[in-house]
Amino acid sequence: MRNLKLLVPISQIVCPARMQSVSRVNALLLNVPRVQITSGKNQYLLMVIHIHGQTRFGRTIVRGDTDKSHEDIFEETKEQMDEIGICTKSLGGGFIENTEKKKLIQIYGCCKTFGEAPHGRTKDILLSWTKYQNYNILVRK
Repeated sequence: MRNLKLLVPISQIVCPARMQSVSRVNALLLNVPRVQITSGKNQYLLMVIHIHGQTRFGRTIVRGDTDKSHEDIFEETKEQMDEIGICTKSLGGGFIENTEKKKLIQIYGCCKTFGEAPHGRTKDILLSWTKYQNYNILVRK
């Protein structure tokens, strides 16, 4: 019984430390932009980022570029995330045609290296991004 009374103060000390750790994780992940694509035909990857050992607090991001391959996009993003202590995992890729003048985005295709991304999930992320809320976003097969 005496030992239980000693454990109560310890749990009050440990819990705030855990909360501080969670808020640090959230701050790191929230500072990473969810979408970075260019105008024109992009090769893109859908990726999950998280702090090593804390996969429960992951965030899904979209990265694309007209001048880079899927592999280059992954390596560049991985290097950027490694610098700030974030792990990166690819969920797959494809192509995004971003026609800014018509406010039209088409998502389609497959990446040979990482497989096909769940394009519906990519569409949802783009729609949640303020810049693309007024765009017509289509997922092609």
